[in-house]
Amino acid sequence: MKRILGKINQDIVEKWELYDHKNKKIVMYEDAKEHSKLRHLNDYSNEEDYYIVMDSLEEIIKKPDYVYYDKAKKGLEYYKKINTNILVAVRIDDGKELKVKSVYPIKPEKIENRKKKENQTKLYNKYVKGVE
Repeated sequence: MKRILGKINQDIVEKWELYDHKNKKIVMYEDAKEHSKLRHLNDYSNEEDYYIVMDSLEEIIKKPDYVYYDKAKKGLEYYKKINTNILVAVRIDDGKELKVKSVYPIKPEKIENRKKKENQTKLYNKYVKGVE
């Protein structure tokens, strides 16, 4: 069984140059849900928070606080604060849909590190490669 969480947002497509994935649905299959529960349930402050996050996945995909594209891992990272900071990891591949791989709480430092990495990449592209 799969759960459709939404589509990749046009702003994200343009920001990270993911044009081949425009309008693809973001889905979560049962195996990813089970993985998230088995591997990360204890990372939440309590079990209720886990279920609140699982019920909020569409909102996270639709209105994330921040999205980072990890080119090396071919994955989008959707971040949103829901009681705690949450990461929804989405695999980017050539299929017809984009699949959620995992959902778990993260520390605010991880988001800050991603933003720094994004800014460093922009500076590198601007000054070394001559592109913006």
